[in-house]
Amino acid sequence: MSTIPVTYKKVSSPKTEIPLHRPELGAMVIDARLKRLRARMRTAGFDAVIIYADREHAANFAYLTDFVPRFEEALLLVMETGDPVMLLGNENLMMADLSPLRSIRVHFPALSLINQPRQDVGQLTSVLHRHGLSRGTMVGTVGWKYYGDQDGCPPGAIELPHWIVRAIADAVEGPDANEPGGRGSLVRNATRMFMSPQDGLRTELEADQIAQFEFSACLVASSMMSLLRCADFGCSELELASQLNSLGCPLSMHPQVSVGEKARYGLASPSGRRAVLGDFMTAAFGVAGALSCRAAYLAYDGNDLPADCRNWLECIAMRYFATAVSWYRSIGVGVSGGRIYSMVRSLFPPEEFGWYLNPGHYIAEEEWVSSPFYENSDLELRSGNYVQFDLIPSPKPPHFGANMEDGVVIADEFLRAELRERHPDVWARFERRRKYAAKEIGLELPIDVLPISDILGYYIPFLRRKDYALAVR
Repeated sequence: MSTIPVTYKKVSSPKTEIPLHRPELGAMVIDARLKRLRARMRTAGFDAVIIYADREHAANFAYLTDFVPRFEEALLLVMETGDPVMLLGNENLMMADLSPLRSIRVHFPALSLINQPRQDVGQLTSVLHRHGLSRGTMVGTVGWKYYGDQDGCPPGAIELPHWIVRAIADAVEGPDANEPGGRGSLVRNATRMFMSPQDGLRTELEADQIAQFEFSACLVASSMMSLLRCADFGCSELELASQLNSLGCPLSMHPQVSVGEKARYGLASPSGRRAVLGDFMTAAFGVAGALSCRAAYLAYDGNDLPADCRNWLECIAMRYFATAVSWYRSIGVGVSGGRIYSMVRSLFPPEEFGWYLNPGHYIAEEEWVSSPFYENSDLELRSGNYVQFDLIPSPKPPHFGANMEDGVVIADEFLRAELRERHPDVWARFERRRKYAAKEIGLELPIDVLPISDILGYYIPFLRRKDYALAVR
């Protein structure tokens, strides 16, 4: 497979804008999701589903409630019929009033923080009995993971806290219950229904959800552009990170800015460390619904780099950029994840460039839902998928990698028409980005690939020369 020819040239900066209005999800969207879940429950043989949430693992809960519990845990019980039941702690009980989901609210203080009031807690098993569970009920648990043989644990393993799983098992099987999740148990891991890359409910977005996540992408792109504009040696990581502004929207990850050798540890938080000329910088910022990463040198050109790294632009950055362009050009409705994986492996061999994770994944409320992009994957991309290019090279020192991570939405003609009709301002920004990418960068996207980020394809390899970027030759 041939590599796309890349040049380093003067490129106009992309326009970034933050919309005046953040679209909200209404009751119609939430009600439709509840109906889809119940249809999936019937197919899978579940009489009930219990969804767990804490601050780090709340996306499946938020899919039906449109809010995330803060500080404490929460449970959502969905039976075959009737209003779902939210079990909430002291500080989140009133949050349910903000949810478009019509539900029964139950105060369960054991979900609250340590040493907060615990009056009238009762037993979780008794609460579940009162709200529909009984002996013989088949229950699916939903947390944030499901497992297979490759995970080194039983395929039916359940990731929820043990005391919750035990209470569910006691409610439907009694105190002599089988091991939850195991063969013969009435309590099974059902997280796959929400997160599977094959058909997970949350991997196909509605037009309204796409519009809301596009607002997040605008925030993220604007912040990343602000950081790139001010990035220079002499700045501290904390000063650089001050450009990352969420406007108070919930984050999907902690902000990351690192310079120098610390940049090899991408998940580190910013510190007071100051950049010097020739330092490598990596930055990542994620608001719920979008994430962008960039990694480049704080230099004017290769002459500012150590002598043994001066071939970085040609040997790493350009190869990486060409692979990213090929990725964006090749995805679309019906394209298999295995095909994309094989293409990336051919163009950017992991043995040479040191990457080991998937070269892309689904993104939503959280940074990573699941991924269809793995070796021999036969999973095909579908309309409504929101996918993130996420190739992270880690070449052997002294070389650093590169990063140009942003997301796109896969949309067939029906979803595109719905977006044009329901969200014309969002659609106009999709079209503006498409034209910019083609004209300035030479990145021509397939018609069913919608650029959700203002900075899609924009990569400055040397951050002291801000008017030059990589482009297709």
